[in-house]
Amino acid sequence: MAAKVSKAKRPKRRWVGIALPPSIQSREDLTSLLERSPLESYRIKLYDYHSSGSEAALAACSIQKRVDEVGFAIICVLLSQYEEVRNILDSGDGHDLISITSSGKIRLVRERLGIPKPSRR
Repeated sequence: MAAKVSKAKRPKRRWVGIALPPSIQSREDLTSLLERSPLESYRIKLYDYHSSGSEAALAACSIQKRVDEVGFAIICVLLSQYEEVRNILDSGDGHDLISITSSGKIRLVRERLGIPKPSRR
């Protein structure tokens, strides 16, 4: 069995907090939107998901003082692809995803969005 790769040698990544339109009501809807968007060619992993109208999303909207009802998600992107992914998210080409915040630590993205850490089952 091979030795575990040290933390320093693992690929670096960034977590991006995004706002979702109310039309996305499940993780599957978001996954299919990502696969149909210009983001399909990037290695993106979906971490947290809260649909619009959910308790966590409503709390996050009030914390951020948003008047529109949106859902929230956190995606993970490789650092080498981060700038390109952020440019696509900011351009709005062919999707309704809005980049809100990003960080190298998922804890900070959750704090900024105001969404709770999911419980371990």
